Amino acid sequence: MKQSKTIIKLALPILFTVVLLTGCWSSKDIEKLDMIIGIGVDVVQDDLQQHAGTDEQLLTVTYQLAKINHKQSINESSDSAKPYRNVEETGSSFLETARDVILKRKNILNGQHQRIILISSEVLRDRNVREILDFFFRDPEARLSCLVMVTDGLAKELLDYMETDDIPSLHIFDISEHTEKSNKLIERMTLAKTNAKLVSQTSFLLQNVILSNQEIKMTGAAVIKGSTLSLVGFLDEEDLVGVTWLTASTDGGIVKIFEEETEEVIIYELEDIKSKVIPILENGQLSFDVKVKLDGIITEILAETDDITKEENIKKLKKLIQEKVKEEIKNSLVKIQQELQVDVIGFHDYVRIKYPKYWADHKNDWDNIFSQTSINYKVDINIADYGVNINN
Repeated sequence: MKQSKTIIKLALPILFTVVLLTGCWSSKDIEKLDMIIGIGVDVVQDDLQQHAGTDEQLLTVTYQLAKINHKQSINESSDSAKPYRNVEETGSSFLETARDVILKRKNILNGQHQRIILISSEVLRDRNVREILDFFFRDPEARLSCLVMVTDGLAKELLDYMETDDIPSLHIFDISEHTEKSNKLIERMTLAKTNAKLVSQTSFLLQNVILSNQEIKMTGAAVIKGSTLSLVGFLDEEDLVGVTWLTASTDGGIVKIFEEETEEVIIYELEDIKSKVIPILENGQLSFDVKVKLDGIITEILAETDDITKEENIKKLKKLIQEKVKEEIKNSLVKIQQELQVDVIGFHDYVRIKYPKYWADHKNDWDNIFSQTSINYKVDINIADYGVNINN
């Protein structure tokens, strides 16, 4: 009996080790995988659509793959020197195009390192966002942190334009991080956040990427209507500035004003922003009071002015900044409420929390209600510093 217990004690560590060694049974060598970094989605060209002989709208999907064993040499051509390879396929679904890729490549596609999904606006005029992203929501390999973006151009062109020492998908991903430094950028939308918006059927914004003067640039945002999940228009950079004031979604950015007498530029740089949104329901009528507080510093003065720290000059500066910010908010609200008629600034959340019964009764018609709701806003400006040696 004692001998049996000894054998069992010796065997247990061996069995435990064998179990641990089976943990990588499904792993694959990285050399046998095509690592997807980004995916671009475009409407198929007319001649290919006609050749397909079907009324179903086909897609051209561009898979941007990282070159795992990339070694750049002086003698390599400009194309082969790129650290990525783009593979295009046409089909009515993502899975169809992915399966067609493996007919031409020895490796298997792997999306665990994917950074962006870039969708052409032309695609979203024929299909809604859920139809395009459904495959990624179901795919167990898809990264929920992958960013969803729109381009008012061709996605495949953006994914093939970059210096040879960088991968376009990674470059675009990195640019989108600058929300803390610019109030012309919106919060990044991941697959996880996008799915939450689609489930709740609330309107939202997706970052827009374009080619401008032969450079990749983030500019404005695509507006997705919650009730239809479809693209209804775009906000430009100035529209986004007004949105960031209302939502306090950035701590970066500037306000450019002009000195009254000389019309020379003065720059107010934002250091902190706070926004308080108060929904008010009276006699069945809804309205909002918004209090915006900006803290910043004067960083640039091109005007010939008196001592800017004098009390009367400080008051003038604050008034000019306040008027500029209020103008930007007004212009954004006109675009959002009157033209697009969608709540992309999240005011529905304040109503849902404070007036749950009202929200339950009106949530299905919220965008229409929001477009007719009065929004009153007050802007408070604080100038914390005027720079060094600013007396003129």
